[in-house]
Amino acid sequence: MVERFEKYKTRIMLVALTELVMVVIFRVFLETWLVYIQYALILFNLLLVTFIFYQAWSLYKERVLTVSRALGKESGAAFIFGKLGFVTYDENGIITWMSEFFDSYKDLNVIGMRFLEIFPDARAVVLDGKEREMVNYEDIVFEVGALKSQGIVVFQDITELGVVRTQLKNNQVVIGIAHLDNYEDTTAYTEEQTVSYIDMNIRQAVVRWATQHNMFVRRIRPDRYLLAMDEKVFTQIERERFSILNDVRKASAEIDTSITLSLAFARKSDNYKELEDMSNRALELAQSRGGDQVAINTKNEQMRYFGGNSEAVEKRSKVRVRVIAHNLGEQIQKASNVIVVGHHIMDFDCIGSALGISSIVSVYDKPCDIVFDLNDTEVKLLEAFNNNREELGKHHRFTAPNQALEKVGDNTLVILVDHHSIEQTQGEPIIRKANKIIVIDHHRRTGEFTFKPDLVYIEPSASSASELIIELFPYHLKNVTLSKIDATFMYTGMLIDTNRFRNRSGSRTFEAAAELRKYGADLTMTENILRDEYDAFELKTRVLSHSELFEDGYVIAAYKDGIISRTIMSQVADDILKVRDVEASFVVSVVKEDTVGISARSKGDLNVQRVMERLGGGGHFTGAATQIVGQSINDVVESLKGAIREVMEEGD
Repeated sequence: MVERFEKYKTRIMLVALTELVMVVIFRVFLETWLVYIQYALILFNLLLVTFIFYQAWSLYKERVLTVSRALGKESGAAFIFGKLGFVTYDENGIITWMSEFFDSYKDLNVIGMRFLEIFPDARAVVLDGKEREMVNYEDIVFEVGALKSQGIVVFQDITELGVVRTQLKNNQVVIGIAHLDNYEDTTAYTEEQTVSYIDMNIRQAVVRWATQHNMFVRRIRPDRYLLAMDEKVFTQIERERFSILNDVRKASAEIDTSITLSLAFARKSDNYKELEDMSNRALELAQSRGGDQVAINTKNEQMRYFGGNSEAVEKRSKVRVRVIAHNLGEQIQKASNVIVVGHHIMDFDCIGSALGISSIVSVYDKPCDIVFDLNDTEVKLLEAFNNNREELGKHHRFTAPNQALEKVGDNTLVILVDHHSIEQTQGEPIIRKANKIIVIDHHRRTGEFTFKPDLVYIEPSASSASELIIELFPYHLKNVTLSKIDATFMYTGMLIDTNRFRNRSGSRTFEAAAELRKYGADLTMTENILRDEYDAFELKTRVLSHSELFEDGYVIAAYKDGIISRTIMSQVADDILKVRDVEASFVVSVVKEDTVGISARSKGDLNVQRVMERLGGGGHFTGAATQIVGQSINDVVESLKGAIREVMEEGD
């Protein structure tokens, strides 16, 4: 259309020039005919204007009819009155026609070019079948939708609306909580001079950071601040990767304290009470995962985490342990029966903590069943269980999952040990049916509960669930007793989870181990249980031969020659860590048909839990794992490398 008007403009200029020449000639040589010529030229110009108007109207009607033929009469009427823009493209994605709606936009005469090259934001509409999408073109915002007819797209200019939407989005309220981990424990028995330094360089650093970013900040406890900001400010601090975490960590390291910062944010809700609840849940998760990290709770979205670059510090007090023990005892007393549930592929720590709970329940003379699935148990544990079944059966009752489900009544207490996620449990139907649930675990929280627990005792600083259970023994009505085989199984679980007391082993860990020795834990039996067969030794050697160095200090061993167990994978990962200058190890292999597993270990420089969470798994700061369905080992290794890089960038 623009090109046609360009042609008309050129012709009109030629006609006007011709008329001017004629008037000059008649004025000089034929002045008596000048009047007639002027009338003739006026009549000619009127006819020319009429012709141009007719041509423009015909062209407009032709364009409207073109839309009507393509979309039907109703759409043609919408084109006229609604002033919508239409674009058509062929099977190759080349724009073949644009309505006159686009003539008023500079540089939008793009017929003959690829549609998605000009409007890449419209890919979801054109290729994915999305109903509507906002498309940006320079400073213009269009709302784009595809019609049922193939190759026809409708545009509407919503630039003003887009600006309003952006302003509303940026002005949404975000509620945050800043909590100084271990602040109270550190300052309780510290000299005044040190406390003043902590307040000036750590606590006030949080206030200065909030003020610099125009947040509302109020102290609600000596170690906690309430933060309020808009979405624009939150986006900025997220882009800065929450640099305050590193600032607090460095300031704490200068005075050799373990104070870190946990941040929790709640977003995308207009209900302030809901935002408060969301921020509190996010803070609870951040702290239960060890602190020194950010938990972002966005409404109708999955919880996101950032940071977590410090190992959890041992901070549970004897007072808290006593309170937990008393609450546990009260729940057991009120229950008609107790069912103890472990996780998939039950290991020694899982069975050991279950045996400990069963021993506590026996003090209250309540019936107790330990859910035990022979087909969902680690190989060495199954062998040890079968060898000692008679002795174990004297003090405990082991029940298959389907039989345990039948025993769940209105007043049944279900206790989850060594796990807290329903996706990991051996007894999902049992948990779904139970009215009373207690969780005792030492793994970092991976997300919010999908069930409602009555009591939660999650302590990521503990070496094992067995350590947590053994600490509960002294605070019950009568002395809790353990058999020699019970103590040996619990000790074996602690030994495996700590990699022979090399990882996550605090003073409380050795106190628990000493207590188990008092109960008669047999160290020789433990060594015999953990001793490898020659075939397993040979297999581990083959897996180790596939190791390769990634980045600086990270080793990935991808075994592609068959299926290996999770136990072998974790042992190989532990062996790799024994090599000097290796900071983290990852063993990748097929664990069952169509499923690839990763076992990850770290010396503490890299948070492997964050790496595994990016791949759908979880675990501890220094030990984690995941399983991925439907991908090849090569694809999993590439995803693993990407996840490692992302966590490394966060740490930087």
